[in-house]
Amino acid sequence: MEHRAPGSRHRARRPRGDRLVVAAGGDGTVNEVVNGLSKEATLGVIPLGTANVFAREIGLPMKPDEVCERIRDGKVSRIDVGVATDHEGTERRFTCMAGMGFDAHVVNEVTPRLKRYLKILAFPLAAFKVYLEGDLPNLHVVRGDTTYVTQFAIVANGHYYGGDFRVTDSSTLTTGSLEVVLVDRVGRLLRADVLTRILAKKPLDRSMRSFAAEELRAKSPGAQVPVQIDGEIWGRLPMSFRIEPAALKVVC
Repeated sequence: MEHRAPGSRHRARRPRGDRLVVAAGGDGTVNEVVNGLSKEATLGVIPLGTANVFAREIGLPMKPDEVCERIRDGKVSRIDVGVATDHEGTERRFTCMAGMGFDAHVVNEVTPRLKRYLKILAFPLAAFKVYLEGDLPNLHVVRGDTTYVTQFAIVANGHYYGGDFRVTDSSTLTTGSLEVVLVDRVGRLLRADVLTRILAKKPLDRSMRSFAAEELRAKSPGAQVPVQIDGEIWGRLPMSFRIEPAALKVVC
């Protein structure tokens, strides 16, 4: 399986006659592989990344020897995938989430070197830096005839975010819909009650606005707002998102 740099928008090369394709790495690697799979292929995952959100979503152990046994003996399930489409019509599938605004800026700040030395702590450090810099434009998230104005939006296919933090309890990989979590003001994330929920690994959607959607659009008039897909930067707004139910076979 050929792997290209994250965000390159090139799909991984599809092996001929592939049946089981194993992605060994983090969520970015899994995303690259998912975007190169044929419909007939089954995905296996060996979690070797920083956050390993997707592996947690499907209940995989974190030890390589245990997960290899699971791949060998585990059952195959079908799960939903999200699809992002940019203004040029280019599509990108995602297994975990897409993030717009604040968290995409954070992802952009976390260099490979920072992740290598600080591991998961690289993300809160980068988040604090982005917050202090300020100047976050408003996003317009559109579902049907309703427009929501916010500073930070997560389009979740599952309920984990940035490791084992739970951004929502409403969304799983088999609900047939995306869960959209909106943070009107990024400063709210520093409130004591919200920080307590984050540290306790409780869902944030009780503190933020959220709704389920099968499709939605997002834009930010007059501003260049980045979008992250499964933890890697992929383009800028405007962008649309939709769910593809039961579109991926995975060993879990």
